[in-house]
Amino acid sequence: MPVLKTDAPEVLKLEGLHLYHANLSNCSMRVRMLLDEKGLEWSSHLVDLGRQENLKDWYFRINPKGLVPALVDNGIPVTESNDILFYLEKKFPQPSFTPGNPDECESMHEWVDLASRIHVKAIKTYVYGSIGGATKRRSDMARYAEIEPDKELVAFHQKTLDGIPKEEVAAAVALLKSVFARMEARLSKHEYLAGEQMSLADFAWVPQHVLLSRIGFDFSPYPCIEAWAHRISKRPAFKTAITDRLPTIPMWLMMPVMKFSSWWRERFSG
Repeated sequence: MPVLKTDAPEVLKLEGLHLYHANLSNCSMRVRMLLDEKGLEWSSHLVDLGRQENLKDWYFRINPKGLVPALVDNGIPVTESNDILFYLEKKFPQPSFTPGNPDECESMHEWVDLASRIHVKAIKTYVYGSIGGATKRRSDMARYAEIEPDKELVAFHQKTLDGIPKEEVAAAVALLKSVFARMEARLSKHEYLAGEQMSLADFAWVPQHVLLSRIGFDFSPYPCIEAWAHRISKRPAFKTAITDRLPTIPMWLMMPVMKFSSWWRERFSG
């Protein structure tokens, strides 16, 4: 679990829970929702990804990989959204989102792990392959390659600039369909991914539905997933953590707006 040590005075002095996040980041969504489901008080720090604030020195002192979200708990940074979920569940066990049944608990861990393992290969590749835009400016890439320890991320962001190959986008779609077929089968027998109660598995996956559905991924072959996502969307924490932070533009405008934002960032952001 990436619970990090820091000697940055500005981080060490932070008291309570502080979340560094972005409104449209699906990884940020899952952490915000768990914080709100548990009724925890937390301080919000929005990181402007369009202005590349996550590449600033001050943010790398919080998260050395420059990713959102990052949690700081009384001066202790915790990174990687799935690990933050487990960290919060362990430190604040009530209400519980861990099944008591060992088999269901194992299933929960498998679903959370899967969300992490396919994040770049499937989710990010599909999203940015569909948008056709870049995640970084070319002028930032030399510095980014130098400071980013995760070279898979460096390679991915370079691909968004050069154009993600169509075969990689097709492979991402095939992988997503395979995962969603498994999810559909699971949800045809259970209310939630790990069983009959909501668990960390659902927090890890429902933001994927939010993001993918807004950019046009076809979920019509998966009625049980749609019903599951609809149930979760009615929870108050879903509204405060996700709905209230989403742009109000209609879905059909989402893709062109994201494409234009990416184009503008590459050419004109200073």
